[in-house]
Amino acid sequence: MADVKADLAQRLERVQGAMREQGVGSLVVYSSGQHNMLRMDQLFYLTDFRCIGPSVLLVPSSGPTRLLVTPVWELDRAREAAGVSEAKGVRAEDLAEAIRQEAHELPGPVALSGRDVISMGLAQELGIAGYADGESYADGELLIPSLAGTRTPVEVERVTKSAHIADAGFQTLCDAARVGMREYELHAEVEAAMQAAGSEDNFGLMGAGAHNVAIRPATERRLEPGDLIIGEITPCYQGHFAQLCRTFILGEPSDLQRQKFNMLLEAQDKGFEAAKPGLPSSGIAKAVNGVISAAGYAEYCRQPYMRTRGHGLGFGGVVPYDVTEDSSPVLQENMTFVIHPNQYIPETGYMMLGDTVVIEANGPRCLTETPRRLFWKS
Repeated sequence: MADVKADLAQRLERVQGAMREQGVGSLVVYSSGQHNMLRMDQLFYLTDFRCIGPSVLLVPSSGPTRLLVTPVWELDRAREAAGVSEAKGVRAEDLAEAIRQEAHELPGPVALSGRDVISMGLAQELGIAGYADGESYADGELLIPSLAGTRTPVEVERVTKSAHIADAGFQTLCDAARVGMREYELHAEVEAAMQAAGSEDNFGLMGAGAHNVAIRPATERRLEPGDLIIGEITPCYQGHFAQLCRTFILGEPSDLQRQKFNMLLEAQDKGFEAAKPGLPSSGIAKAVNGVISAAGYAEYCRQPYMRTRGHGLGFGGVVPYDVTEDSSPVLQENMTFVIHPNQYIPETGYMMLGDTVVIEANGPRCLTETPRRLFWKS
């Protein structure tokens, strides 16, 4: 098992090295306390602390960091985080003044990261350009993300564990699904199984019906014979997400359903072939869309029928972001993200297939271990 403290120390060293190279004296890293699986939490990335209120990490170009945390009673938990060297509890109404005082003592120039999630009130109090006149901060928004596109050993371990939790969740779906139960009851079974396996959270979507038009949250609808159940299962383990997408049928699949799901398997295989270090992430989407378009569904390879052929997952670096034909990030070893040729098909409705992978020298390796096939229960 990788050493968490050593791992975090190496992340900080890389960030501080980049700050010195770019002439940044200090970096103010702001987190709103609201977390999103498609957004990087830069404060968490450097501290292993997930705040629940607005908090700030003060990062000098060399030396220890300091954390300002709200609410005050979160201080003890913050001090237990592996990457926190010094922490101070601050009342929310005093945060702006505390930031000003701390930043004044830091070596300049001072850059800010977190403009996209900072409240307008706090931005005005701090005098951030675009919100108020007065003192401003240099733009430090991309400094940390530019270094965090690939996973560290600790992150890979956590994403792998999260992927295995997703596998356990889908196995529970297969075991528990039965005619007559409500969608939300099945969703609850999946959620309970994953929490028992160590999940801290889950971005879970589940739809069922004879002809699904899209993935959605579970409803009170009762499952019926022949339902095609689609699940997007995305558990979080120690701040890192993995995603598994699969299709399950309550009954024997028809030849048409088998045929269309095989199309998704071929599309994912082609996407995997395009997912190699040094290649642009757009190649994955082009490969997937090529297979589905060749089958006669080119018009369905764009919105509103589909959004992306995969995406990164937070709270660490989320590169390569959305995997589309227009995306540009170059794939690197140790990137982790989901590749999913999920697709609406006019004859069968929406079908799902997706796996979290890690990019290695020869291409992607699936971290999710659920077999890549169509599932059903007779």
